[in-house]
Parts: sequence; structure tokens; C-alpha cells
Amino acid sequence: MRRKTRRTFQPRFFLFLALFIALVVGVVLLSSAGVDYYQERKQQSELDLPVAASASPGEGNVTGTGSEGQAPGVVRKTRLDMSKSYLVTGSDRDGLESSVRVNNEDKVREQAPREMGLSLINKDVYTDLTGVITFGSNPYRDSFAFGTATVTLKTLQITWQSIIGKLGDYAGTSWTGQPLLVKWKPEILPTLGVGDVYKATEDFIEVIYPAADGNIYFFDLLTGGQTRQPIPVGVSLFGTASLDPDGRPMLYVGAGLMKKNARGTEVSYYYAVNLITNQVEYEFGGRDYFAFRSKWNAFDACPLIINDTLIQPSEGGIIYFVSLRTKYDPEKGTISINPGDRVKYRYTGPNYNTNDNAAKKWYGFESSPAIFRNYLFITDNGGHLQCIDTNTLKLLYAVDLGGDTDATPVLEEDGAAGTLFVYTASQTNVQADGLPAGWGYATLKKINALTGQVVWSKDRISYVGNGSYKSGCRATPHVGRGNISNLLICAFSGAGIPVVDESGAVSSYTYGGRLVAFDKADGTVIWSIETDGSADYVSSPLVIYTDRGDAYLIACDRSGRVNLYDASTGGMALCSFLDLGARIDSTPAAFGNYLVVGTTGKAPDGTETSPMIYCIKVE
Repeated sequence: MRRKTRRTFQPRFFLFLALFIALVVGVVLLSSAGVDYYQERKQQSELDLPVAASASPGEGNVTGTGSEGQAPGVVRKTRLDMSKSYLVTGSDRDGLESSVRVNNEDKVREQAPREMGLSLINKDVYTDLTGVITFGSNPYRDSFAFGTATVTLKTLQITWQSIIGKLGDYAGTSWTGQPLLVKWKPEILPTLGVGDVYKATEDFIEVIYPAADGNIYFFDLLTGGQTRQPIPVGVSLFGTASLDPDGRPMLYVGAGLMKKNARGTEVSYYYAVNLITNQVEYEFGGRDYFAFRSKWNAFDACPLIINDTLIQPSEGGIIYFVSLRTKYDPEKGTISINPGDRVKYRYTGPNYNTNDNAAKKWYGFESSPAIFRNYLFITDNGGHLQCIDTNTLKLLYAVDLGGDTDATPVLEEDGAAGTLFVYTASQTNVQADGLPAGWGYATLKKINALTGQVVWSKDRISYVGNGSYKSGCRATPHVGRGNISNLLICAFSGAGIPVVDESGAVSSYTYGGRLVAFDKADGTVIWSIETDGSADYVSSPLVIYTDRGDAYLIACDRSGRVNLYDASTGGMALCSFLDLGARIDSTPAAFGNYLVVGTTGKAPDGTETSPMIYCIKVE
């Protein structure tokens, strides 16, 4: 019988074993960390999209129906030949007259003292920055998304969120409240007032979000990390900011309310914010007595900047054209502006209100300007679309829209027709004959932008309101591309939802929200989705597209829901939704698969809740 040998282990063996186990664990952890890092960079690479300088999905020099990835009956519009000149021939002003003043001179000039020299070749050369840098991305105001998305699961997932504050009666983000999403140029990054880690990260996308609590917030789109401390402005910021389209680190944003200055006068200002020092560089505005509505001069509209000239409308009924004279030295890391002449455009017309008389038409601009070449298109609170020559500042024509219009006009080129179209949508503030008490019409129009002729006009029943809040279409329409290039999508607040009696007749209307897709050709309703009263819309519809042109609609409502629809199916199937628990008045913006939106700090029942900013991934 063999004798069993008892094996003994020396201490050095246990030391070796411990080291071996530690090595294995270390390799596993490093591998896991590498996977996490890889996944984060992979996610980041999904956002690293090319500059959309050519055609968006469904655009380009192609026409046809039923092609690959394209719904039957859809006709893709061609772009205009920008080597040609396009002249506005419309001249009917519908009783409106305009005048111009430079700075605070006593003399009111009938035309600008000099040619302004403001003209665009087309929307694609407005900026070479990557991202969404102004309301609607560009001078046509036709998209709230940059690049394309890859959508497989058709679900929504919150990737990060951040609580923000309150100032007076206002919290969170308001209307229009669209964030900016920008990927800075590598040569600019070292000069920015961001954290050191971001100065060395060329592929990060910065979220810039002015809020109603008086602060401007900054985040990393991918991680939600704070890229810089909030910049306090001290007055509620309701609208959407604009970045310098030449890529220089200067931000422009306006106050949504009036406040008293040192002399006790109610004033409102527009701010130039230095993104190197993270301080307000310059402010202008105040109480402008050139405005017919001088008692209220807030700035909800989002400006455009062309040839270093700021074009900024105000609620006082003035459009300011301010030569900025920007100086940027990337080597020294400095930027400044030294504004020159402030050329002011104003208008007047029959029954316009000079004394805040609600029974008359109000002066003022709350919509943002859209621009083609040297032609500016803007809607006013009295219910007109105005076409203005930006070089001479002459009003060329005006179209009656039927009511106060806050929604921004959207432009669309049509190469086949050889012209440009503008789409508008009004609110409801007048009781309509033949409708029950409290109901009127919001009106949508497709207008030939070069002639001022109305192509089609459609009325939608909406609640008149009580004077302080107007229903109808406050949200900016979306001009479809890709597989929905035949559609115009609109979101309504206070839409009249018909109540049908036993005989099948409409007996009354209930208050609700409505998403409607109109055929661009003739205004025919293609589909319509009604919601209850708490789920109406002032947030503009956001549509993201895949490389194939498939379209996904994100509709944020005042019940706090973010709804994702497959807009390419024709049946508008609800794919997914998130309940954020607070009203959403702001318009979201998207970069690739990621969108950002803020809430108001009010629950659907009107009680207070924490105002938040969310980043949501479409999967």
C-alpha cells in the first residue's frame, strides 16, 4: 500500500496565489472599464455627425414617388438654383406702412440711410458650426434637429436630468425655450470658459439652455456633466438664444419680461454673453419710445446674425438691426463687441393698438424672423405676415393671417415650381360667427413668398380664451422631408374637439390638444390626433429622420408627456412615451438620437413641482 504524502504549502505560494488572483481581477476590471469607455465613446461617435451642409433626408435634386424608403405618393421637393436671382414681386401691404430710425435721432427716415448689405446665398451657408445654434436651426427655421438618427426599438429613455430653479412667478423653461446643441470647432475649444476636461475633448457637444429662473445652463450632451457654472442674467429668459454663426464664442439672448431700472422705469434688454469669460458682455434695449407699444418691449423672438449684424425683433413692434463689430482673437482668448448704429424698423396699420387695448390689434413681434436672400419674413401680434427687404428696410408686402400670430414662419424651397413658400399658423382671439360661445378659428396658410399670394388657407376651430391666454397654433409648424415630404405637421393648443349627439351632429366642443398633418399641396388633412384638455401643445413638433428618410415625431404636451410617433407609417402609431410629471411648453432640440427639453415647474393640475432639464435618447 502506497503511503499518502501530505503536501504542505510554503508562505510564498500563498503570496503568489494572491498576486495571481489580484492580476486576474485587475484584468477583468480593466476590461470592464475599457468596455464602459468604449461604449461611451461609441455613443459619442453616434453623435459625431457630419455638418449638414448639403441636403437633409429627402432633399436634393430628385423628384419622384414610391422610391426606395419613400412612401407612395410622396414627392420630394428640389432645391432652388441659387445661381439665379429671385425677386419679390408682391406689393400689397394690406394697409400697413413702415418707417425707419437710426439710434435716437429725432428724424424718422422713410428708408435706411445706407444699404445694409444683408443677404444670404442659402440657408446651408448660414453657419459652419455643427449642431442646432438658433431657433429652428437656420434662417428658414425648418428643423429642430441636427443630423440623422438610428432608430430600432422606437423607445424613449432618459439619460440624465438636472433640476433648475425659479425666479418670481416663473420656473424652469418656457415658450419657446428651445436649447442650443453645439459641437465647437477644435481651434475654439481652448478659448472657451468650459472646464479643462472639455477644452481637451474635441468631440463633446455642449447644451446651452437659458431658463425662466434667470440663468443660462450648460451641460455635456452625452453625460449630463456641467460644462461650466450657470451664468446669472437676473431676469426670466423665455425665448431661444442664438450663437454667433461664424463660430465665435458669443451668445445672444433676450429678456422675456420687463423690470424696473434704477430710475423706476420698466425696461427690457437683450444680452450679448461672452462665452470665454462667462459674463454678460453687452446689453441693449431699455424703454424705446420709437416703439408704438413702448410700455412693453420684451424679447421673446430669437435673432439671426448676418454679416456681423444682429437682427432682433421686439414685442414693442420694432426690429433692431445692430452692427456688432465683433473682435475675436483666438490666440489671446478674447472676444468683444462694439455695437454701431442701431437701425430700427417699425410699422403701423389700421386698428393697431397703441394703448394696450385688447379690443384692437397689438403691435409686437413674438415670432422669430425667417430669411431668404435679402428678404425677411416675420409675423406680428396684429396678425400679419410681413415681407421686408433687409437692405432697404422697406416693407414689400403684408398678408392678413386672421389673428395674432406668435408661431414662427417656416420657409421651403421648391425647385420644380421655381419659387419659395412660407407656411404660417395663427392663434384664436375672436369669436367666430356660427360657432358656440368661446370658439373661433386658428388659420394656417401656405403663401408664395415671392409674390405674397395665398396658395391655400385652412381654418381650425379653437378656444378663444380669456384675453390673457390665446389658443390656436402657437407652435411653429414642421415642413416634412424624407418619407413625409408631402406633409406639414402642426400642433394646436385649445383645439375644439367636437362632441357629437345621437343624431351624429356636432352639439358642442371640448377643449383639447391636436396634432394635424396637412398635405402641402392643397391643405387637405391627412391625419389628426386629438388629446384631452391637459395635453394640449405650445411646444413645436420635433421630427428626427433616419438616413433612409424615415420620420419620427416627438410631440411634447402640457400634461408632461413626451410622445414618440412613427410618422412614416401614415397611421401615426404611438411608439412610446415618457411622463415627466410637469408641463412642457418648450420646444426640444435633437442631435442625432439625443434630444433635450425642459419643463415649467408646474404639474398638469397647476400645482408646483421641481423644474427640470432632461436629456432623452430615442432608441
